[in-house]
Amino acid sequence: MKRKLIPIIIFVFLWTVISTQVTPIVLPSPLQVFYTTLFLLQNNYNEILVTLGRLGISLILTYLIGVILVLGIVSSKTLKVFIKPILLFMQSTPIISWILLALIWFDSRYIPIFIICINTIPILVLNIVSGMEGIDKKILEMANIYNISKKDCFLKIQFPSLIRYLLPATEIILGSSFKVIIMAEVISRVNVGIGNGLNIGWLNIETDIILGWTLIIYLLSFLLSKLILTFLKNRFRRYL
Repeated sequence: MKRKLIPIIIFVFLWTVISTQVTPIVLPSPLQVFYTTLFLLQNNYNEILVTLGRLGISLILTYLIGVILVLGIVSSKTLKVFIKPILLFMQSTPIISWILLALIWFDSRYIPIFIICINTIPILVLNIVSGMEGIDKKILEMANIYNISKKDCFLKIQFPSLIRYLLPATEIILGSSFKVIIMAEVISRVNVGIGNGLNIGWLNIETDIILGWTLIIYLLSFLLSKLILTFLKNRFRRYL
């Protein structure tokens, strides 16, 4: 624990030293950023809740659409040939390209949700499909020979394999989603949200506000990922 704190202490020390040599516009002190962060948390909770709401809606849509696509790919080779290249294209296209297109296609309120779905659906679907394809076909044939029901076959053979691929996919999704949705909010200039707070800080050249929001983003992203992944790992521990 102490070793983990050493890099943080060194970083804060260097930050403090550098901040004394430049103006607050260039780099405010750590203490100023800390107080600004507390102020933002106390007075801008609505911005935080709106962004969290957008993120929640985006992830729900991701998993709903993802499950439908997985069922389509697994049940039909024709759909697999059609859908998989599209997902690979979505995954390889830069996020900024999707944001610029979304600025043309949608109202700014819906852009962050669209961008999260575009970013996360390929990750989810391709990982689950990999899990399905990784199941030993001989085991499935044995289950069929011994007349094991489809329900038992899924719960005892297929589901454990899926969980091993689903959790890493979820970890990747949670790790990137917060950053992506904030970027989408900033570029699309939403009226409410953390991205709006960052834009206000940038327009007013208030570096402490930008750094304060950045610290909040980091903390929220870390806590959200930790809580969800801990819950999922405890819930499905026997399959890991």
